[in-house]
Amino acid sequence: MDPTAGLGGPNPFAALTFIAAPALLTNASSLLLLGTTNRLARAVDRVRALAVHMAAAEQPEGPLATRELALMALAEQRVRIIVRAMTAFYLAVGSFAFGTMLALIGAAIVTPDHDLARMWVLRLTIAACVIGVLAIMSGALALVFESQITFRILTEEADLMRQRHTRKPVA
Repeated sequence: MDPTAGLGGPNPFAALTFIAAPALLTNASSLLLLGTTNRLARAVDRVRALAVHMAAAEQPEGPLATRELALMALAEQRVRIIVRAMTAFYLAVGSFAFGTMLALIGAAIVTPDHDLARMWVLRLTIAACVIGVLAIMSGALALVFESQITFRILTEEADLMRQRHTRKPVA
């Protein structure tokens, strides 16, 4: 069975579907990228705020300072994960855009008389789309880990604030 039989054959929507799928996935990747960019901005702001807080700390050593350094390490790890997710989403956008372009070329230029060219365009389009889907999955998985780190940071910060502001009994 030839998977390209519908591209100009009896089904007029086959070419449209073949073009629309990568185009829609490009849009989805772009939206994920936009949200991840916002996450990165907030994560970088948090690292900067922690650095300012640590620089102004009255006691640069001790158990509280050790916990703050651990929080800074987690915040830096969070930024690195977000950057990896953004890279994956950029790869997805590029892959889907390339897949859409190939599908357009295949639908517009390649005729049934050129079976070898059709098969290569089809294979490259599918490969580009598979790379894009894998990149979206990779980026989304990275953001799952980043969310867990964010929750851990928030829990640690709340604990740290409770420890800082717990009044000691007067003797």
